[in-house]
Amino acid sequence: MRAFDFVMTLYSFVYALGVAQILATVGDMVRAGKRLRFSWLNAGWMLNVLLAIVAWWLSLWDLRAETSWPMLTVLVFFVVACLLYLLARMVSAPIPAEGIVDLQRYHQEEGRKYAAVFTVEVALTIATVFLYGSSSQNWIASNEASWPTLAASVAATVTGNRWVQAAALFVILAMWVWYYATLQGALT
Repeated sequence: MRAFDFVMTLYSFVYALGVAQILATVGDMVRAGKRLRFSWLNAGWMLNVLLAIVAWWLSLWDLRAETSWPMLTVLVFFVVACLLYLLARMVSAPIPAEGIVDLQRYHQEEGRKYAAVFTVEVALTIATVFLYGSSSQNWIASNEASWPTLAASVAATVTGNRWVQAAALFVILAMWVWYYATLQGALT
């Protein structure tokens, strides 16, 4: 087993836990049915975090040619994976088996917290691309999409205004559309 395969296995487990957290919450939301007061903002943040997990997982493919994995590099990418898992937990509201589930209130109370953690994640993405990035299409696209995403996530963090948060989420999701559209054939 190569060093890349070894460390990717660890990261993939953490990424899989984040994806599982989001998907389990979506399943619980479907089960809650009419007891659920849906929030488009919370759903958008769930989608955002899911897209971030997939983007990070895909971006690590570009490091497959690395022959050496210093401990600092392993730890930096592990911290990113853990941060993404934390975000998946934060955006995934607890869905009790009984009673009303108010996701609008959940977002109102917790939205700025997960926007703040996402801001840290985006800043870490920018730093990581600067330190470890290559000239690959994936890393270049990540860097170009990260700056507007950082500004939007800061806006979502500092204000509780629903319209500003909606606009910020719209910018972030638009950047994901652009990012993924540029990656056609990225795993070649």
